[in-house]
Amino acid sequence: MRHTTLATCLATLAVAACVPGSPIYLGPPAVSLEGDVVSFEDRQPLPRTEVCVFGTDTLCVAADENGHFKTATKAEMLLEGGALTVRFRAAGRQAAVAQLDSVQTGVTTRVDCAVSSRFSVSSGPVACLPVHR
Repeated sequence: MRHTTLATCLATLAVAACVPGSPIYLGPPAVSLEGDVVSFEDRQPLPRTEVCVFGTDTLCVAADENGHFKTATKAEMLLEGGALTVRFRAAGRQAAVAQLDSVQTGVTTRVDCAVSSRFSVSSGPVACLPVHR
């Protein structure tokens, strides 16, 4: 009986880890990020925006239909001092980045980004603009 219960529990965890939009990493210690990505001009959500977290490795997720994203990963992903870079790429817009200097494990860090549709002469990503006016 105990073997069946353990097998059922493990199968449930495996399924939960594969659900689209769910956190990628299960188990402590975790670095959790959550936020919204919107259009800078009209503050409308940017659905399916690619959100990539760059640290010692790269983790990418897609924002949902409301421009909301959520992800979690191992603490080993953090760079020295707890730093990470989060890049937002929405169709038809220049990529934007948020530099996080001191992310903590066990705490969800909020990262919101407004992405402009205006042309920029910069060939690389620009900084995220404020979400609220």
